[in-house]
Amino acid sequence: MRHLPWIAFGLSAALLVGILAFWTIVPAREESIPAEPGVERTAMLVHVAPALRSPVEKAAADFERDTGIQVQLQYGPSEVLLSTLKVTKQGDLFLPADDSYVHEARKLDLVEQDYAIATFKGVAIFRADFPKAAKDITWEDVFRDGFRLVQPNPATAVGKVTRERLLPTGLWQRIENAKPAQVGSVVEAANAVKIGSADGAIVWDAVAKQYPTLKVVNLPNLELVTANVSVAVCKNATARTEARWFAEYLAGPGQKHFQEAGYSLPIREPKPKARGALPGEDAEIELYAGSMLRPAIEETIEEFEKKERVRVTRIYNGCGILVAQMRAGRIPDLYLACDPRFMGDVADLFLTPEVISNNQLVIAVAKGNSFGLKELKDLGKDNLKVGVGHEQQCALGAITKETFLKSGVYAAVRKNVKVESPTGDLLVNQLLTGALDAVVCYTSNVTPNLDKLDQIPITGIPCSSPDQPVAIAKGSAKQELAAKLIEYIRSAESRERFEKLGFGWGTKGPKK
Repeated sequence: MRHLPWIAFGLSAALLVGILAFWTIVPAREESIPAEPGVERTAMLVHVAPALRSPVEKAAADFERDTGIQVQLQYGPSEVLLSTLKVTKQGDLFLPADDSYVHEARKLDLVEQDYAIATFKGVAIFRADFPKAAKDITWEDVFRDGFRLVQPNPATAVGKVTRERLLPTGLWQRIENAKPAQVGSVVEAANAVKIGSADGAIVWDAVAKQYPTLKVVNLPNLELVTANVSVAVCKNATARTEARWFAEYLAGPGQKHFQEAGYSLPIREPKPKARGALPGEDAEIELYAGSMLRPAIEETIEEFEKKERVRVTRIYNGCGILVAQMRAGRIPDLYLACDPRFMGDVADLFLTPEVISNNQLVIAVAKGNSFGLKELKDLGKDNLKVGVGHEQQCALGAITKETFLKSGVYAAVRKNVKVESPTGDLLVNQLLTGALDAVVCYTSNVTPNLDKLDQIPITGIPCSSPDQPVAIAKGSAKQELAAKLIEYIRSAESRERFEKLGFGWGTKGPKK
């Protein structure tokens, strides 16, 4: 009976946390959703587990200072964040305290690309005046009569992972038998121990380091309680490009804030060693690549085939079509995407991608620009025949749609769209024949025809200059050969070919 008040308090607290998480996330998001297409939201929305609060807040402050892009952080237990994302489909980044929630979100088609951020390990903490030295504390102290154990509830990552990992050892049943009070977050559990309203708790090591007066003990089997932390870009992100930049920042320069707070660096997958064909080896790899990359990489691939004695089967198409083929079960050894979102759609199938280049969205018109087009809104002029990429079949179409929406011209321009194509080259061909008056495509589509075409860059909108990432399939038996081809694609000679076509080299994101 002595635990009943704590249990009631814990359940009430957990329920309150869930309710508050939902009601603090949803209204804040609704205020920032554009009422009409094209009105940009003032900040990206990031769903964050409380265990990550300290380093994420510092990283967000640095990112805002360096880029001018606002970051709105909303906190809640990992399970609550996932449930909210599932129900509302609103948010730009999802940052739970364990990547199992990211995997679940991917199964539900809620997220795209994810980035490794940190690792956690479970530890036991005890109040500062606990009558034993830390080195002498055992599980039997936790389970003795009168010990007040507080436990983050199963909606939290540490609560979920602790239960899953300790269940096979028999320890979880003993924890349940001890009838711990449950609270709504790992921070609440640590605070309860700090103020003396509980004797001990199981928390993440990084959280424990924020309470230097408490006694921290690595009890046997707690080494099993580990979590890998990843941040994922949400499928329905309104600020997708900005969100990806912030995710990359958290996984890069922002790591210093995690280290300073005592978090462990993420466990990163090793890169495959690069090699060409071995003597007598009949070597072949399959490459999927977005169609707009073909002119930039064909000569490099031919050199690779000749020098390394490796045949490359190339499949070029719109990235939406390629993703559909991969989801249907045909996985290439290597994938070079036109935009990170299409890499994100198959992120579970590939190793960590790296950015090769970037490409600028432009309005292409016949030489002389007889229609006097200067900006996106001009594509809404009466009697204009416009061509765009197909919104589902290719990156060009998806990016064009996002750019139109952010510029507030989507409805006005759509009435003039006469052709939707899976590739920019097909649009340019119809422009050259006079079947279209203007097309939205990449500068690399226009550059080979500058004697016949003019181009108006679409600037000021981050999504209008996408990066092109490349990645090796996790299940490929030819990862070393694929890694060698990436070396060729990243070479100085390859860069020159990209830049000759109008591509930028590397990411177009904020400078680190």
